[in-house]
Parts: sequence; C-alpha cells; structure tokens
Amino acid sequence: MNLKSYLFLSFIFNVLICNAQDKTVITNKDLLPSPTYFGGGIVLGGGAGSFQLGLNPELVKSYNEHFDLGAAMNLYYSNYHSTSLVTGNDYKTTNTQFGMGAFVRAWPLEQFFIQVQPEYNWTFTNAKNFSQGTSGSSSVSAPSFLAGLGYGHRSENGFSYFSIMYDLVDDPKSPYRIGQLTAQPIFRAGFGFPIHLPRLKHP
Repeated sequence: MNLKSYLFLSFIFNVLICNAQDKTVITNKDLLPSPTYFGGGIVLGGGAGSFQLGLNPELVKSYNEHFDLGAAMNLYYSNYHSTSLVTGNDYKTTNTQFGMGAFVRAWPLEQFFIQVQPEYNWTFTNAKNFSQGTSGSSSVSAPSFLAGLGYGHRSENGFSYFSIMYDLVDDPKSPYRIGQLTAQPIFRAGFGFPIHLPRLKHP
C-alpha cells in the first residue's frame, strides 16, 4: 500500500468516526413519551322509589413510574320518592351535585397508590311534598380535601383502579357529609385509556 492510499483510507476512517459521534441516540423514553389518559368511573344505582347516577371523568398525566397528576370532575344526580309511614305524606327529593378538583397519585409500590385530591363541590336540592302541595329548594357549596389509598394497574395501554378515601375537611355542607354525623368513606373505581396528544416540534 502506497502513502497516498494509506492517507486516503485514514481520511475516510476519520470521517466515519466523526459522523458516528454526531449521531443522536434515540432511547425508549423518546419513542414512548409519558402517557396521558382519559377515563374515570361511573355510579349507577336504584331501588324502590330511588335512582342514582354519577360520573367522575378524569384526565391523568403519568410523569414517571411513581407519580401521576390529574384533573377530575364530579357529576351526580339522585332521585328519592317515598311515603312517610307516620304521616302518610308523599315526598320526592332530588339532588344534583357538580364539583371539580385536581389530584396527585403517588405509587410507592407497583400496584398500590396514595391519592390526595383537593376539590370544590356545589349541591342543589329540591324537595316536594305532594300531599300538602308544598316544595322548596336549597343550594350549598363546600371545599373538600380527599385522601386515601388505592389498588390499581397502569401501563401504556390504560389504567384501572379501586380506592377508598375520606374528606379531611369534614365540612357539614360537603356532599360526603350531608345528612350524616361524620364524613363517610368514599369508594371509587375507574378505568381509562391513553390519548395521543400531538408532540411539540422543537426548532
């Protein structure tokens, strides 16, 4: 091999090395960004003279394997129709609740989480006494601070969970306290699916 051939091969080799050093390494984090989910839970119930329907939609951003941040809404409607065994009066009561809040879910273990959720709720009540021909309505609002534990599963394909929480504020106007001496446990179950948001293009 003459000197010119050697110099030429050395030049090609150095160019290839420089190009390899300039290449960007693509990791799994780049290919699979932190997922965003939409989901929530539903409450459906009823019985003799009663009906309940509730929705708890959630928008959740999973930042890493230990923390989720989200926003949630409460939509609840109940209807009770009964007759007093004592007076014979025919009553009908309806309650409508609307609320919104934000939450943090911390996953210290793979399938168990701790959740805190400040929120604010408005409750509208309408009552009618058909026997006496009277009616009345009222509206109250109150802040809440929910905290509790849950069990669930999450992946890039979606999430599901079951949780039990308590309202630490314990306001008598809270929907978790109305008609009760103390705040009641809040049982919730839900699921969600990933949504694909457009990624920002960097200049």
